[in-house]
Amino acid sequence: MGFFSRLGSKISSGLSAGARLGRKALGSVHRIGNKIATQGGKIVSAVERIPLVGQVLAPATGIARSALGLIKNVSDVAGTGEAILREGEDIIRAGGQALRTGDVQSASEVMRRGKSLIGTSKSTLERAREVKDEAIKVAQRKP
Repeated sequence: MGFFSRLGSKISSGLSAGARLGRKALGSVHRIGNKIATQGGKIVSAVERIPLVGQVLAPATGIARSALGLIKNVSDVAGTGEAILREGEDIIRAGGQALRTGDVQSASEVMRRGKSLIGTSKSTLERAREVKDEAIKVAQRKP
């Protein structure tokens, strides 16, 4: 195994470990966010169904619904990020294997997959920015 092959293998292993850690964190955000949005929606619906209380608390439940929608959006972006990192892990692993074997065809396929992932990542980043702007608007609302 040559110097560059060993170096590529070490870089691949490090990147894979970082992607795995990020994937686990985003997966947790996605799962917890979905649970909060689901349970919170049930609670807000229950409060809104109480005849007098629901009418009195209508402004607050409206803000709560907006916040729950925001949590759901953040959760969805985190889920997409998790999927992107999973694909990134696969690409890193395939790239490391292509380096070890010297397979030019595999390396070319890794490059194609990487370029495709860049496009997906950019659109997800744009969606994350939209969610951030939405969060700012929700935070500025007053009951």
